[in-house]
Amino acid sequence: MTANQYPFFESGQTLTAADLNMVREFQHARDRLVGRMTGFGVNCGLGGSASGTTVTIEPGLAVDQRGEPLVLPTARPVTFDPAAATSSYDFIDTAPGGFSVVLEATDEAVDVPDCGESDCAGHATLHTVGVALHAVAGRVTGTRMDFSADELLKAEPIRLALDSTPVNSYTALRDAVAERLTNGTEPLVDAALIAKLKATSIAAADSPGVKGYKSGWLNMVLFATLDLLRARALLRLGCDRTTTRPGVVLGWAHQVGDVWEFECAYRHTWEPPRGLTEAIYGGTCGDPASRLRDELEALLAGFAPPDPVPQGEVKPPVFCPKGSVLVRGRCVNIFLPPVKLPDKWADSWKLHPRDPIWYPPFEEKWKQPWKIYEIDGWDFFEDGVIGATDYLGRPADTVKDVLQQFIVDKGGVADVQVVGIGAVGTMKGYLPSGGFSPSDTIVLTKDAAGKVVATGRVPAVRNTRNVGAALPAAVAAAIDAKAAATELRGLTATVVTRIDTAETVLSGLKNEFTTLQGEFQSYKGGTFDTSGYGVRIAAAEAQLTHFREVQQRISLVEGKVEVLAKVPREKVVDRNLGKGISAFTQATVAAMQSLTDVRNPNFQRYTAEAERARADLDAAIEAADPERIAEATLAVLGSVRTMVQASGVAPEHGRELDAQLRNLGGLIT
Repeated sequence: MTANQYPFFESGQTLTAADLNMVREFQHARDRLVGRMTGFGVNCGLGGSASGTTVTIEPGLAVDQRGEPLVLPTARPVTFDPAAATSSYDFIDTAPGGFSVVLEATDEAVDVPDCGESDCAGHATLHTVGVALHAVAGRVTGTRMDFSADELLKAEPIRLALDSTPVNSYTALRDAVAERLTNGTEPLVDAALIAKLKATSIAAADSPGVKGYKSGWLNMVLFATLDLLRARALLRLGCDRTTTRPGVVLGWAHQVGDVWEFECAYRHTWEPPRGLTEAIYGGTCGDPASRLRDELEALLAGFAPPDPVPQGEVKPPVFCPKGSVLVRGRCVNIFLPPVKLPDKWADSWKLHPRDPIWYPPFEEKWKQPWKIYEIDGWDFFEDGVIGATDYLGRPADTVKDVLQQFIVDKGGVADVQVVGIGAVGTMKGYLPSGGFSPSDTIVLTKDAAGKVVATGRVPAVRNTRNVGAALPAAVAAAIDAKAAATELRGLTATVVTRIDTAETVLSGLKNEFTTLQGEFQSYKGGTFDTSGYGVRIAAAEAQLTHFREVQQRISLVEGKVEVLAKVPREKVVDRNLGKGISAFTQATVAAMQSLTDVRNPNFQRYTAEAERARADLDAAIEAADPERIAEATLAVLGSVRTMVQASGVAPEHGRELDAQLRNLGGLIT
C-alpha cells in the first residue's frame, strides 16, 4: 500500500503491526499535506547572530518542503568548519562561498525493554521527532521567493527640505522606476504611461507646491510599483517543492574582512500558497495582480501638478465666518474624523441606529472640535478665519502687507511675521496652516529669494497665555501706570485684573479698573469688533518696554466661562461669594436631576461632574484658601453651564444662564 491508502478493519480480522503502521503512515502523510497547504519556509523567529565561527539561532517555527513542521524550542548554537566545501542539499550552491545554516527534521527511535511475557515479541518502538541544525558550505538558491533581491528595493524615496526642494535626485529615482516598469521586453504597465513618467522632472523655477506634489507623486509611484512586484513574486511560487533532501535554510554566514556575519536575506523566507495570495490581492483569477496594476496605471495617468504660482497682484484673502475654513474656494465647517478615540472623546460621537455612520458630537460642538479633543483651537476669539493657500511662491513682504491691511480694514490688529526657514523650528507654539484667525500670529516662511514657501500660525490662545503671564511685570515697569491702564481699556476683564497687583502702589487705579470691568461685562462682541472694545494690546506696546521684548499680542476675549478658565491668573475669591456660588450650584443640580425627559445620553455624566465640582468648591471653602476657592469656582461655573445646556434647555434660557455665569465670573477679584 502507498501513503494515501489506509486499512479498514472489521470484527474478527487479524490486526498486525503492518496494519497499525499503515494507519500511522496515512495520518502522517495527511499532516504533511496540511503543512504544504499552509506554506513553506521560516514562519516566525529563527533569526541568528554570528560570533567567530559559531552562529546562534533563535527559537522559532518553519515548515519544510514536505510540509513537516520544524520547531526549535530554545536558542541553539551551530559551528561551521571553514575548510568544508561540500553540500548534500540541491538548493544550496557552493560557488558563492560561506556557509548556510539549515534546519532539518529528525526522527530518532528509542529501544524499549523486552516485555517479559510469553508469546510476546516486545513493545512498540518509541520514536521522537525533533530538529537538527547543520552548517553547510554555500548559499541558498533555487526555489525561494526572490522579491527581496529586486533592485528597486535599493531605490531611495524622495526627501524634501523645508522649502520643498528635493534632497536627493528626482531624476535618479524616476529613471530607476521607469527601468523596472519597462521590465526588459515585457512592460509591467502600458508603455505610454512609462513614457509619461520619463517625461516628468522638477525644474528650478517650480514653486514649492509643485516640487512637493511631484516628489510625493513619484514616491507613490515607487511604492505602487513595489507592491506590484511583490505580488508578481508571490504568484510565481509553485506548490511543488520536491527536493532530494528537505530542509529550511535560515541564513548565510560569510566573511566581511576578518569578521563573520550572518545574513538573513539568503534564507527560505515564508512562501504562502498561491490561493492565499490570490485571496489577499483580490484580482481576477487569471491575473490576481490586475488590481495592483490598475492602481499603478491610474496613478501614472493621473499625474497633474498644480498650476504655476499666479502672477500679478496679490489679492486679499477670503474671509470665512466663525467655525468654518476655506476649502476649494468655499467656507465649510470642518470636524475631525471618527478614528479610534479615547472613551471620553468617543462619547461625543454617536452611531446611527440603522446605518453604520458616525454622526458628529451633540450640541453642535463639532464646529469647535478643540473643545472635544482638548487641543488649542483656532478662531479662539470668534473673529473668523482667513485662507492663505494662494500665497505660496509669492513675495513674502508683499503678502505680509496685504494680510496686515486686510485685518486692519476689518477692525483688527495684525501680527504678521516673515521668517526664514531655519527660524520656524524655534517658534514656540508654531503650527503649519493654510488658514488663520485675524487674532493669531500669522507666520510666513520665506526662501532665499524672499518667496513664501510655507504658511503657519501661533494660535491666539497661546499668545493670550503668554501675555497674561507677563503682564504684571510689565505694569510694574510702566512709568505712568494710570495712563497705561487707560490705553488698556480695549482688553478684557481677564487682562485688567492682572493689573490689580499694582493697586496698592499706584493711586487712582482702582476706579479706573472698576470702570473697565463694567465695560467688558457689557461687551457683546462680533465677527470683528468695530466699536473700539476689540482693540488689542498694540497701543500699550508702544509705552510698555516689556511688551516690545515679549513681542506677543492679545486680541479681544469674550466674557464666557470657558474663556476665563483657559487663561492663567492670580485670582482670589471671597469665602462668602464662594458659598453663594455653591448654593446656586446645588439648587441648579437639584433642578436638573428632577427632569424626566432628557435625551442627551451624556446628561447624567454632566450632572455628576457638576456635583463633584461643587463638592470640590465646598472643600476649598472649608480650607479657607482664596486661590483654591477661585480655581474651584471657575470649574463649577463651567460644569454648570455644560450640564444645563445638555439638558435641552431653550435657547433663550441658555442665553440667560450664560449672562448669569458671566456676571458671576466678573465678581471674581
